[in-house]
Amino acid sequence: MKILIGDTCLKTASAIMVNGKKILAYMQSFGEEPHSVMFPKLVDQVLNIAETDFNSLDAVACVYGPGSFTGLRIGLTYLKTLAYTLDIPFYVLNTLDVLANMEEGKRYVVSVPLIEARNNEVFTAMYESEKGIYKRTTPYAAKHIDEVVEDAVSLCAKDDKALILLSGDAQKKHIAKFQEHLTDKVLPYSEERDNVDLSRAHLLISEQCRTDPFTAQPFYLRESGAVRMKKKKQ
Repeated sequence: MKILIGDTCLKTASAIMVNGKKILAYMQSFGEEPHSVMFPKLVDQVLNIAETDFNSLDAVACVYGPGSFTGLRIGLTYLKTLAYTLDIPFYVLNTLDVLANMEEGKRYVVSVPLIEARNNEVFTAMYESEKGIYKRTTPYAAKHIDEVVEDAVSLCAKDDKALILLSGDAQKKHIAKFQEHLTDKVLPYSEERDNVDLSRAHLLISEQCRTDPFTAQPFYLRESGAVRMKKKKQ
């Protein structure tokens, strides 16, 4: 089953083509051009490398948020339009789920993705390994970073074997806070975990992720600043 998966939620834009569990092609852009310009190019490049075309696709999947309010809509609009036009299944993947699963799940490791939400807040959730896949154990949430650190401290206090694995575009900014309270419980920082890596995203696709491309909407954990300002004026 050939599936095209795309992401424009954070600073990078990515597209990957898989056939079953085999990766046929994977391309990633690191902000050389705006997502609106770069993402269609990435899709074309992935199709060329995989030696396939749109009509050969069996399904399309999109990382649909949370993330940049503008960025995530670019990939979602492109990919859901493609799925609707081709009349093929369309799947949506949560950015936090993808970030949490960029590495194979390991026992005792708690994966904690952190997406920048401004004002020292992050979009986050906690995940624990189940048969190599990190499964979410807390709700998706927008939280102040201090609250996330407190949650991690509480978890490690209950399980002295627990280790914290951070990822996402806010991990570099906030890892020191975790290290201050948890010292050797926090796994070392890796720049590779700053951005979304789609190389394991296909493992998260299931019928529960399938949705109607015509009605699919971005996943937001809170309204944009522009919307909140508009409501205040009203």
